[in-house]
Amino acid sequence: MTVNVEVLVRSLDRTYQQIVDAGTITYKTKPAATSGEPTIHLDMANEGLFLSFKREGRVLKEVSLKIQHDKIKNWFFPNELPFGLKKSMSRLWIHEKFGEPRKSTSPKMVMKRAIGRADLFNLNGFHMPVSMQIRYDLNEMVKSVVFLPTAELRW
Repeated sequence: MTVNVEVLVRSLDRTYQQIVDAGTITYKTKPAATSGEPTIHLDMANEGLFLSFKREGRVLKEVSLKIQHDKIKNWFFPNELPFGLKKSMSRLWIHEKFGEPRKSTSPKMVMKRAIGRADLFNLNGFHMPVSMQIRYDLNEMVKSVVFLPTAELRW
């Protein structure tokens, strides 16, 4: 299924039903989670998307794009990327395109696993403040991009 990612990102703070009614996603599986979690999720693996909703009201609170997929060889994000992003991006290219990040973390080791940098940017032109978090691999190539309302940010 082809998903208009920009329209989906612009649907942050809308309910699952509003997003489905608008035809933004036509996925048959509904978001779910285990009992007691404050969020429910919809993993659209074939589309490279992971959506997170508040359990209360099923309001979209996060859109994650998987640019690299460790388990699938020759993976390319299957949808058109929004806001001038490309399917292969270096940290240098991101900084040239979006400027210096608002916040940044250095690479680190967590439980003997190396984790690359992360940068946080503000995005303009939305109905509310929106942040874009970019995670890089150890070669400083974009691994994932997450869009979320700045009010939901926990950095």
